[in-house]
Amino acid sequence: MQSNQPCPICDRQKNSQPIFENEHWLVRHSAETNIVGYVLIEAKRHFLDMAEATESECRSYGEILGRVTKGIHRLVPAERVYTFTLGEVVPHFHVHVIPRTNQMPRVYRGRGILTYPLEPKADSSLIEIFSDGMAKALLKR
Repeated sequence: MQSNQPCPICDRQKNSQPIFENEHWLVRHSAETNIVGYVLIEAKRHFLDMAEATESECRSYGEILGRVTKGIHRLVPAERVYTFTLGEVVPHFHVHVIPRTNQMPRVYRGRGILTYPLEPKADSSLIEIFSDGMAKALLKR
């Protein structure tokens, strides 16, 4: 992405309240689906992929990914936690971290998660409860 083009992730980071943030990363709940516990880990600095990350960003990425994944397992009855990054639509490094419970229809399991419907949205009160629990989990060492 050219530096003169707007970045929706950079713009959102200026105007939103994340679940958690540290020097390099911001964690927020996705507003894209009705999956409670679907979070995004976003780089605070604008870069495309981990090949462009600093050593410090690389070190802290593993730590934040592990802590988010463990937090999801504590808060959601997830059998699996999917993690992936694409960067095709928004070329700002961000990772999708998605719990897969036993209630998820088989058609959306594994690679099928990429076809999961974007509507309806998750209940905002459930997102708030999850986000509060995740914030507490991420503050613990």
